[in-house]
Amino acid sequence: MSDMVGITTRVQQQFRQRIWRWLDTRQPVSAVVRLQQRFMFVFPTRFGFGLCALVLLLYILGTNYQNNLILLLAYLLLVLMISTIVLAFLNLHHCELSARPLADVFAGQNAGILLTLQRRTGVPLALDAGWQQQSGQLIPVSDTTVVLELPAPKRGYFVIPRLKLQSVYPFGLVRCWCYVRLECHYWVFPAPVPAPYADQLADPQQQNAEEWSGQRQYQPGDPWRQLDWKRFSRQQQLLVHQFSATTLPGTDLWLSADPRLNTLEAQLSDLAERALRAEQAQQPFGLRSTPTDIAVGSGPAHLRQVLQALALW
Repeated sequence: MSDMVGITTRVQQQFRQRIWRWLDTRQPVSAVVRLQQRFMFVFPTRFGFGLCALVLLLYILGTNYQNNLILLLAYLLLVLMISTIVLAFLNLHHCELSARPLADVFAGQNAGILLTLQRRTGVPLALDAGWQQQSGQLIPVSDTTVVLELPAPKRGYFVIPRLKLQSVYPFGLVRCWCYVRLECHYWVFPAPVPAPYADQLADPQQQNAEEWSGQRQYQPGDPWRQLDWKRFSRQQQLLVHQFSATTLPGTDLWLSADPRLNTLEAQLSDLAERALRAEQAQQPFGLRSTPTDIAVGSGPAHLRQVLQALALW
C-alpha cells in the first residue's frame, strides 16, 4: 500500500513539474505582466456543472414532450453559461501586474510583497490572490494594491514564487485563474541573536568593554574563566581566550566572526546583532575575515550592505 502511495505521489510531482515548465514557456518571467489568453484558464465550478446538467435535463424533457417553453428555458440557461464564460475571461484580460518588496526582513519573519494591479476599467471583480504553493490561502483583492505575506525562514536573496490569481465573477458558475511569474526579489538577513556571552563582546557604548581578539596556549597563572573548555574536550588542547580593549565611540570598529560559536548561522546572527548595535550607537564599523570584506562606514546604506553580505555568506 505504501509503495502505491509513493508511486502516486511521484507521478503527481512529475505531472506538476511538466505543467510548470509548460507555463514557463508560455509566460516568461517579467517585471510587469499583462494577462493574456496564453496563460489564462476558465473552467466551470460545481455550480456551473450543476447548471450544465440542468440544461441537458431540460433539453431532453423538452424534446421528448415537444414543449417549446422548456426548450426555450434550456437555451436561455445555455446562453447564460456561455455569457458567464466570456465575462469571467474579460474580467482578468489585459490586467497588468507588478510586485515589489515592502522592506528587508530578518530570518523567521514574513516578507511583505506589494502587488499592484492596473486596468483601464478598474479593478477586476471578485478577485482572489495568493501564492502557488498556498492555493488554499488566497486573500480577496478589492483595491489596485494588495500586500501578500511570504514566509522567510532562511537568509538569502530570493525571488518570489509563482503568483495565483482567480475569480468566480460574475455568478460563481465558472472560475477564471492564472499563474503569473513576476521578476521581484527580496532580502532575508540573518536573525540578530546576541551570543550567550555577549557581555564579553564589543559594545560600542562602553569605553571599558573588551573584545575577543584570539587564542594562545595556556600558561600557568592565566585566569581559568578564559580557558576554551569546548576545544579542550574535543582536541585535548588547552587554549586561552585573549581580549583587547574595544575602540572608543567615534573610532573604527571591525566586526569578524567569533570562532567560539559552533555553527555558521550562530556566527552570522551574532554579527548581525553587533552590526545593528554599532549602527544604533552611530559608530563606524566594517566587516572582515568574511568572503566579502567591507570597509569601515556608517549609515543605513552601509548597514544594509553589511547585512546583505552576511545574508549571502
